[in-house]
Amino acid sequence: MKKKHLLTLAAAAAAALFCMLPVKADAAELIRSDEYGEVLVVDVPGGEGLLFMGNTSGKVMQFLKESAGDPYFVRYNVMDATLAKVKATASSILVFNEEGELTGVKGPAEIGQDIAAHQAMIEALNQMDPQQQAALENQQLVSLAAQQKELEGAREEALEQAGQAAAAGNEAEAAQYQFAAVLCEQLLAVANAKQQAVLLYQQQAAAEAGQVLLSIQELAGVIQQEIADYSLQYQQAMTQAVMTELFQSML
Repeated sequence: MKKKHLLTLAAAAAAALFCMLPVKADAAELIRSDEYGEVLVVDVPGGEGLLFMGNTSGKVMQFLKESAGDPYFVRYNVMDATLAKVKATASSILVFNEEGELTGVKGPAEIGQDIAAHQAMIEALNQMDPQQQAALENQQLVSLAAQQKELEGAREEALEQAGQAAAAGNEAEAAQYQFAAVLCEQLLAVANAKQQAVLLYQQQAAAEAGQVLLSIQELAGVIQQEIADYSLQYQQAMTQAVMTELFQSML
């Protein structure tokens, strides 16, 4: 497995666990938020994803933490509560098709309708009978099990590649593989916590599940900060490498 694939897998796993943009998507909306900047919402298999366009402010990081521990997202893989919150801060929403072409602009009235639809979905979830709840929870457990298996495999592969890179004296590549392994380990902890929360909901232990949701938020915060720090370090390292190459070319 190549490094690029490992990092892509880690990114995809983060997307599934944290409401962020997955690698491949179809139609999209670009929310122009007065509070969070530009936020891309995409339709993906099994749900939707978010990407905060170049914004890593404290507000955004806090929002992502809360979204990761959103009970509807954890329990049912439903993002309507998160989307309603983002759209409530929107001044306008640009609508694109799967080809990336602008097809429309939503103003206040249409945004209000969107928010109402998201809230209606949440209310429908709250009104489900126990059999319907169990069916959605079981779907989420199946999805989480698949994520856990993939993350375990990616972690082991990353560790193996890190060892091989270190043995070859390639410290930079070894560090990147090691980061991928650590990220997979942390994402696995989030997936395990989400699984625990769903099982607690099935046992009618809502208070205990709520405590697990708080732990998911804390885990998400740690991971998001580490990703931001690593991205900055990697960007700086790449910049230094380019500058060194340019300098040497002038000698």
